[in-house]
Amino acid sequence: MMRNLFLLGAVLLTLSSCRSPDPIKLEISPSPVAASPAAKPTTKGKTLTINIYQIDSECNKFKTTKASVPANQPVTQAIAQTLEKANSESLDVAGYRVKVKSRVATVDFRPVPNARKSLTTLANCEQLALFGSVRRTLTQNPALKIKSVRFTDRGQLIKPQ
Repeated sequence: MMRNLFLLGAVLLTLSSCRSPDPIKLEISPSPVAASPAAKPTTKGKTLTINIYQIDSECNKFKTTKASVPANQPVTQAIAQTLEKANSESLDVAGYRVKVKSRVATVDFRPVPNARKSLTTLANCEQLALFGSVRRTLTQNPALKIKSVRFTDRGQLIKPQ
């Protein structure tokens, strides 16, 4: 009995000294098919320099930044870097998969569970930041050899506005 009381006291003391953890920040992370966008491409091996496109803060035009991506997975890393730079609270994307066939890239997004908005209900500027940035990054870099981009949400076709 005394031992149980001691253990209960120790547990209560431990719990009372706990503070709540820092809020969890969800990062965009592709599925196992794709590399992690948080992971910077290694400089070992051959790399390609590409332009990453992002919409400006007023949602008027795209601005570009140069980035290096590994030559063995340039499309996956181009998307990862684009999403990393476009990530905001309103873009609830947990991950993605990408397949390229006949120069057409299909990007299958994985929304965050219990997201406030679905990918199809994003405001026009949010859609441009997500879909437009990825589309432009993939199609405007000749080294990636992508002529068009399709977007899906867990396999269901998304038609951005």
